[in-house]
Amino acid sequence: MRGEVISIDTLSGDGLISGDDGQRYSFISTASRSVLRVGDKVDFAQVDGTATDIMVLASAASAGVGVAGGYTQPNGGYDFATAMFKFDGRLRRSHFWISWAILFVGGFVVGLIPFIGGLIGLAAIWPQIAIQVKRLHDMGRSGWWVLAQIGTNIALTVIAFISMMGNFMANAQAIENEDPAAIMALLGSIGFVVLLFFVVNIGWLLWIGIVDSKPGRNIYGPNPKTPVDDTANTFA
Repeated sequence: MRGEVISIDTLSGDGLISGDDGQRYSFISTASRSVLRVGDKVDFAQVDGTATDIMVLASAASAGVGVAGGYTQPNGGYDFATAMFKFDGRLRRSHFWISWAILFVGGFVVGLIPFIGGLIGLAAIWPQIAIQVKRLHDMGRSGWWVLAQIGTNIALTVIAFISMMGNFMANAQAIENEDPAAIMALLGSIGFVVLLFFVVNIGWLLWIGIVDSKPGRNIYGPNPKTPVDDTANTFA
């Protein structure tokens, strides 16, 4: 039987095929002989409403069908809206750094605006996570890995707060009297945590920003590089 892939779970690789008979058939990632993407024309066998032995007849990439958040421009050009505001698809390294630079500079500028700058800064969390998720996809990893970085930052913030409050309560009178030694001790109590916070975030940024794209297509979409760059190992 023939049909078209209409949805794929980006985490598991499982999905749905709309058969030419008008019925929908679920499939698991291992049922295909190759990596599938939404829009692929396929031939498959069906057993009790489940598609098996799936073979791609016409790739969505060759047919010019775009994958949401993925490689939407045939020349691999930078797509601002796709890069910043969508979580699905892949993002190549150069486009990740372009996005990061835009957000960093934009965040610094709007941060100078009282109150409104803070609100815009909170809103910027969304595109920051979006570009990291798609960069992880491009590396062949689940976007849920970003929770490891977010969770680590939250944990370090809590530890720093507890350490600072503990030191403050122990030396409250001296701090109130503006004793330099007590104030330095207060700052020193969170110094190591702040340093660790810096190292963790710089390390994370360099990891997802330097590791090369996984060659070819994966369950998150086609390689966002041009065909010439697809096998290249240079920074791009």
